Amino acid sequence: MWTRRAVARLVLPLGAWLACGGRERARPLRLAATSSVHDSGLLAVLGPAFSAAHGRPLEVLAVGSRRAIDLLATGRADVALTHSPVEEAQALASGRIGGRTPVMRNAYVLVGPVEYAGIVAGAADMRGALRAVAGSGRRFVSRGDDSGTYQRELQLWAAAGIPGESAFILPFQGSMAEALRQAAREHAFTLSDRATFLARRGDLGLAILFQGGSDLDNVHAVLEPAPERGGDIEGARAFAEFLRSPAGRRLIGGFGVDTLGEPLFTPVQ
Repeated sequence: MWTRRAVARLVLPLGAWLACGGRERARPLRLAATSSVHDSGLLAVLGPAFSAAHGRPLEVLAVGSRRAIDLLATGRADVALTHSPVEEAQALASGRIGGRTPVMRNAYVLVGPVEYAGIVAGAADMRGALRAVAGSGRRFVSRGDDSGTYQRELQLWAAAGIPGESAFILPFQGSMAEALRQAAREHAFTLSDRATFLARRGDLGLAILFQGGSDLDNVHAVLEPAPERGGDIEGARAFAEFLRSPAGRRLIGGFGVDTLGEPLFTPVQ
């Protein structure tokens, strides 16, 4: 049962419903989506557009990627939107899910208090930046959950040769937006997807301190249920096809331009 406060019903606009002949509205498509696409505001744009195009509202649960995969695999979601490529590949290989369609990308960034910029200023790559963080005596807020961001964080710490359970790393259970607020309170570093940070930075007093490099690439994919497990395969494919369509790509590529002066996501080719 979807009882978390993160559940949001993206209802088909009245005009689109009338365009469908005023017939009874279809059952909502249950989407388990990574919190970053929810916290950045992108789903608030994509959801109504998909509903208008297909006559079907979205019911969204914002969770970590691992949780989203589990909800899809156990029939509690019809479709998932995640950003954890390793776990997605494992779920596909094991038959827990039936398909994976990359739809967009952005990047991870290392953020922290503006005055900490000098700590990582000489880093040539993310490994060097994280080693500088570890040697600085400053704290780092970790998602510490089942999110794709946390999985990438663990990979980055391992690549830097730093134990993920080090004392300066503060585990935090919450969404990306909540983790950013915690980093501001703790006066600490954290890893964020660029979209959520730019959309939520407000008065946090945090800045992007390191960015760039293929190890910070952040690919989002739509996952569909495995045929033998039941589920709404048709609805999942319709959602993936919408995001890959010219209309979906325009919405993804244009998101953030009017408000922040730059796109927050890039549709995949």
